[in-house]
Amino acid sequence: MTATPMTTLELHHLQAIVRAMHDIALADGVHDAERVMLRGFYESCQRDAAALASFDDLVAMPFDLAAVVEDFRLPAQKLALLHSCLLLAHADGDYSAAERSKVQAFADALNVPADELRRIEEGVTDYLLQQISRISNTDALQEVAKELQG
Repeated sequence: MTATPMTTLELHHLQAIVRAMHDIALADGVHDAERVMLRGFYESCQRDAAALASFDDLVAMPFDLAAVVEDFRLPAQKLALLHSCLLLAHADGDYSAAERSKVQAFADALNVPADELRRIEEGVTDYLLQQISRISNTDALQEVAKELQG
């Protein structure tokens, strides 16, 4: 499963991704960094798509994994969902066991093989490391890298 530059997600996909990300955040308690990231992501999508549902209304809706499985059939859609959930899981600096379990359950439901999930996880880790690679404090950078690869 590889991402394509032409992957288009409709509003209902974006809203499902936000609910999935929120479900990941709930796995170990929603942290401020996760809340800020999630709200910012949805509000940006909301403006772009002229969505009527507010962030608070959206995350108040129960997450329905079975509906997500029905709606995310294309490999690029599955990748977008899992990639987004993994970014959110790392937002607080700790990809916890509870979050890992939840991401694994999503991957299992979407029929994403373990080796593909591992590639997606590694891609997210690489992306995050690239984002912080400009940090001049190399000791801190090495510590963060150890935690991400943890």
